[in-house]
Amino acid sequence: MAVRFSPLVWLFPALVVVLAPAGAPARADVTGKQVKMASRRGVAALRARQQADGKWAERYEHFAGGETTLATLALLQSGERADSPAVAAALPHVRALPDKQVYVVALKIMVLAEADAQDYAAEISAAAKWLVDAQGTHGLWSYTPGEGRFDHSNTQFALLGLHAAAEAGARISQKVWKEALAGVIRTQKDDGGWSYQDVPSQRPYGSMTAAAVADLLILGSQITSGRERGFRDGAAPNCGRYATNRPLAGGLGWLGRRFEADRNPGRSGNTHYWLYAVERCGILSGQRHFGQHDWYRAGAEFLVRTQRADGTWDGQLVNTAFALLFLAKGHKPLLIQKLQWSNDNEWNPDRYDVENLVGFIGDRLGEPVAWQVVHFDAPLEDWLAAPLLYMQGHRFPRWNAAQSAKVRRFIEQGGTLLAEACCGRVEFTSGFTRFAEETFGEFPLRELGAEHSVYHAHFDCQPYGLMGLDLGCRTSVVFSTRDMSCLWEQGDIPELSEAAFRLGTNIAAYALGRRPLQDRLDVVILPEARPAEAAPPARDAVQFCQVVHASDWRPFPHALVGLAEFLQRELNMDVVTQYRTVQLDEPDLHTCPLLYLAGHFRFDLSAAERAALVGHLQRGGFVLVDNCCGPDPFDGDFRRFVSEVFNGAQFAPLPADHPIFRGAPGFNVQRVRYGPDVTKARPELNTPELWGVEINGRLALVYSPFALGCGLEGQAFVGCWGLAAEDAQRLAANIILYALTH
Repeated sequence: MAVRFSPLVWLFPALVVVLAPAGAPARADVTGKQVKMASRRGVAALRARQQADGKWAERYEHFAGGETTLATLALLQSGERADSPAVAAALPHVRALPDKQVYVVALKIMVLAEADAQDYAAEISAAAKWLVDAQGTHGLWSYTPGEGRFDHSNTQFALLGLHAAAEAGARISQKVWKEALAGVIRTQKDDGGWSYQDVPSQRPYGSMTAAAVADLLILGSQITSGRERGFRDGAAPNCGRYATNRPLAGGLGWLGRRFEADRNPGRSGNTHYWLYAVERCGILSGQRHFGQHDWYRAGAEFLVRTQRADGTWDGQLVNTAFALLFLAKGHKPLLIQKLQWSNDNEWNPDRYDVENLVGFIGDRLGEPVAWQVVHFDAPLEDWLAAPLLYMQGHRFPRWNAAQSAKVRRFIEQGGTLLAEACCGRVEFTSGFTRFAEETFGEFPLRELGAEHSVYHAHFDCQPYGLMGLDLGCRTSVVFSTRDMSCLWEQGDIPELSEAAFRLGTNIAAYALGRRPLQDRLDVVILPEARPAEAAPPARDAVQFCQVVHASDWRPFPHALVGLAEFLQRELNMDVVTQYRTVQLDEPDLHTCPLLYLAGHFRFDLSAAERAALVGHLQRGGFVLVDNCCGPDPFDGDFRRFVSEVFNGAQFAPLPADHPIFRGAPGFNVQRVRYGPDVTKARPELNTPELWGVEINGRLALVYSPFALGCGLEGQAFVGCWGLAAEDAQRLAANIILYALTH
């Protein structure tokens, strides 16, 4: 299996201070919807300018084919298929281009590799050989072979072409990469930047610095893979041993200090060309910020704001193509973020692991995805930009109470944490186990059995001894005491790496659940912090109270908030969105007429709690009981509880014509949809099921054996044994309306 190796071996050892955000940078005012619209308009503009013969008009005669190759690459990167009319008409011209000019040959390789690397393998290899032969004795490239001069613009395109060719399977000599590396490093200026040529009078500027930084990242991925080799007894020898690349650190530092989205720093003009180089630096490095600048958000805002009415940028084909390349390649949604939990190298003993895993995942989960690094001190909203937060190490960090609380809040907000003891180190395992006990004491860390969805979410994988911690129906923390990252890192350990990639894909798929990935530009907004005990509700307003019991009493932390907001929005009810928590033996239980009791694991109540609940219902109170995750164990325990506590009162399913189902008052929910887990097991089920207990002729207890809570929260994750969100909201609203009116 071919694996794309990440360049991070050079990036992280020296860049913690340069790249770690000191605070939340200001966000540019741009949305994913605006970016998609701008991309569509730009693509339409390129199509409109395509000539009848499939080519684009050439502005520069000495770059014959340059506009056609660049426009075709922009269309492909923007989502156009190779068999679309525009691309299909252009490809014969791209293939027919002679190998004469570095820019054009490099673009030709990138187009063919993007269109169909396998079918065009021979042509890609031939063009790559020409680029190799065009390399100068100084290790760099100029416009054509044989020139004594060189420049960093031609060099970046040559390396982009060779990089694409290598990924497509072409064999490139290590000598080529090493000589290019020496040339790029040799021409760096004292302040960390690069100029067009190595001329003392030329000052460094943005597009050339970004080009050279991208070159170093590409070269790092080709000639350096760390000192880690092999895998013996569950560990990789020399794991975590890397050499620091100070030229790369200097170049990224220059970008962090000088970054501007609306101009090419240090030089007038070529802004779109500059952004194209910036995008490569950001994507190859996995960094969201250069200094304090969110490079993609800032660049996208500038491009959306400056696009012309005709869909172009500056009316120029070349600038339009560069703008589209920036928007398209940088807009991939985030699937995984790697947590930088220390200011040294301990957080990152494997530098290629996530890049290789994401490369393996590709579009297997529905669309191409990306990853990035997130610093521990970044706002929680930034942590939640991706569904899966991944951390590894040889030892587990010593987090204080506030830091541990931040991790817990991330999980309570719907995130999933994957922690891995790199090389199976016991120091990490013991530290993580202690952290889990202290931070999630009420939720035990358990081994995930072979039947758990994490082993079957996408591939069928063999059990790997994964541990898990469930918050509600969802395993929100996955912990591996065995090494996966070194197998991702090297990517080529026979049989083991393939199995590890498959398992990593499953973990990511499980964390994603059935939710669509959020747009990369979406701003995560956290719900306002709600105290466990809210202030007394306003007069006549409805307020819910959640019952605290000895087992897993809050599998859906935001279910009641979701229900209250639905009642406000759809029925204009006066509802307090902040719910109370209450224990059944509290003396002021009578102030909570509407109780919500949910569970997941084993269930029972003490004698005092049983008596308090019965007394509360006899006095006119009401309780909605919600089963989280399937028939056992909560369902069986609760049914036994009812038979023991309610003195022979009938516990029976509500009839199909019950007012709750007919929506009298409320919504008609006599036909409902269930989530995929229920549908897979019970494909014939399309009607709601509720059970009830009447006390003194009044329906006082309603039990839902199929979860309402996950639908009320809006989550769609593997393991939720419940109704689809819209029907869960409507059915729960009907239950409350019935309780208030009967």
